[in-house]
Amino acid sequence: MQQKILMILTSHRLDCLKLCMDLLKRESLARFDHVCLLCNGVEGRHREWIDSLVEKNPSVKWDLISGPRGRGKFISNLQNECVRRHPESLYFKIDEDTFVSRDWDVKLSEAYEKFRHDTNLSLITPVVTNNQRGAFHLLTTFPEIGAEYTRRFNKPIVTDRMGPVWLYPQQAEFMMRKFLNLDDANVKLRTAPGDDFITFSYPFSINCLCYDYRHWQEIGGVPEEDENGWGRWIPEHKKFIVLVTRALVHHYSFFVQQNWLDRTSLLEDIRESNLGEKMGQLSRFAARMSRTLPQIPDALKRRFKKK
Repeated sequence: MQQKILMILTSHRLDCLKLCMDLLKRESLARFDHVCLLCNGVEGRHREWIDSLVEKNPSVKWDLISGPRGRGKFISNLQNECVRRHPESLYFKIDEDTFVSRDWDVKLSEAYEKFRHDTNLSLITPVVTNNQRGAFHLLTTFPEIGAEYTRRFNKPIVTDRMGPVWLYPQQAEFMMRKFLNLDDANVKLRTAPGDDFITFSYPFSINCLCYDYRHWQEIGGVPEEDENGWGRWIPEHKKFIVLVTRALVHHYSFFVQQNWLDRTSLLEDIRESNLGEKMGQLSRFAARMSRTLPQIPDALKRRFKKK
């Protein structure tokens, strides 16, 4: 029987990883045969927390794969090592700042079963609120939200990977807050008209993926430039990606959005809405300050440089 392997890529956002794990532990974590933590330059308090997580959850079959911090091959090498350790499996990969619903893996598995015998299948992805392909689906499925988005931001509703929702953090926050509670959002999405699966073949943001061993062999392993590599290879080889329209997840922040979003209470609001954890005003303020204060030195440098 084909095993299910979960990869969680983590590097520097321990706060996001904690929320990611809390949401996984609600239900879906127990359905994976192995959980591989891909540690991209993880050290210090972050590594200590991961070691503690493994120790406190002995029922989970953990696999820690570590490498130096960096992008490109430093990320793809970790994924490829995971596949080599667990061949002939079905792989689910998320980032440390991906926040999932209770049954996200079930819905992606259903898509895989439908398309697995098509040799042109490459990747499977849910609807991600703040990536451009996911936002396009939501804004067109719910025209009233699309109209509000257009009025507020005066930007086109497009599928381009680095479109407005990727570029402008205000738009990313808008999308996540419109669907803040994942359980409620998935009910709303599953009762909306439309197909359960949409196929496409162009670059998109790969914060939550599913793929099988056949695809991994065919592409020659996760490309060194994982997102750009997949984005080129798939259309060039006439393969397709499946968008699972009945599964919605959040992804917190692209690098161009991170500083702005970190000054908001979005992380606390996602935690409270989905896990029911009420935070006092002092705790909320402390959490925001822990994200905002490290931004001050660079902000001062930019200001003095302009002068």
